Order: sequence, then C-alpha cells, then structure tokens
Amino acid sequence: MIFMAEVLITPREGVLDTQGKAVEKTLTRLGYKGLSEVRVGKIVRMKIEAAGEKEAIVDLESMCSDLLCNDLVETYNISVKEAGQ
Repeated sequence: MIFMAEVLITPREGVLDTQGKAVEKTLTRLGYKGLSEVRVGKIVRMKIEAAGEKEAIVDLESMCSDLLCNDLVETYNISVKEAGQ
C-alpha cells in the first residue's frame, strides 16, 4: 500500500528555540500583539510504501531516529494516511 506521511519536527520543551524567539520579536515589532512561546519547526512530507499503516509508522520512526530528528533537542509527530484519501 502507498501512504502519504507527514512528520512534524519541533524543538523539545525547555530547549532554546532561537528561530522562534526571532520570529516572535519581529512579529511584535511589526505590531502583532499577544504572542508568546513561538516555536519554529519543520515538516517532512513523503509517500511511503508499506504492507500496512503500522509498518509505515515503524519505518518512519526509524527514519526519524536515523536522520530526520535530533532526539536530544527535537521531538516529532507522525501522521499517516492511505494515499488517495
């Protein structure tokens, strides 16, 4: 089966997010009010072929551990759906 996968990678809580701080300061300077705790991350989208959804998630978790995510300072969230849905 072919799945569409999305991996959302963000800084762990407690880890300084310099990009998030820069975005927050700039938006505040531009006049936007009420901002706090702005975090900047990345999204990785891909098609993946696997026998089933569970197998796709196992493969994606392995990809995150091997390359996509630095477990020391980042966390990830995986979503998978069958392609064509």
